[in-house]
Amino acid sequence: MSNFPTLTKMGVKSLDQIERFALRHQGNTDVLKIYYKRPKGSLLSRSKKFTFVRGRRGVPLEVQNSKAFENMQRISPQLLAALEELKQLEATRHEADPIDPKEKIRSDIDHLEKVMTSKINELRRILDSID
Repeated sequence: MSNFPTLTKMGVKSLDQIERFALRHQGNTDVLKIYYKRPKGSLLSRSKKFTFVRGRRGVPLEVQNSKAFENMQRISPQLLAALEELKQLEATRHEADPIDPKEKIRSDIDHLEKVMTSKINELRRILDSID
């Protein structure tokens, strides 16, 4: 049995290639995105996205519009378990392979530059096709 049963159940197979993860909130859902470190030319995806709906139980309609209601939303137990496993995985990786902070920042800048260039080119193509 795997040391990471929740991630395995979610379909995450390349645990050794997980580079990082991000969590964001959109309305009443939580979005977990897992990024992989893939070799150049790999046809495998570089990221995988999982969406978890926040649960709400037995809350009167009058309360649903209040600020306190936002705090009553329940985070998915599966998401909590997955985050815990990802943190464990990250902790074991940091013990085994410390990352140079300068190299990490350079890598992040390079990645951001590629994403921005790609998006700008896409927007220019759309703008040119509008004529």
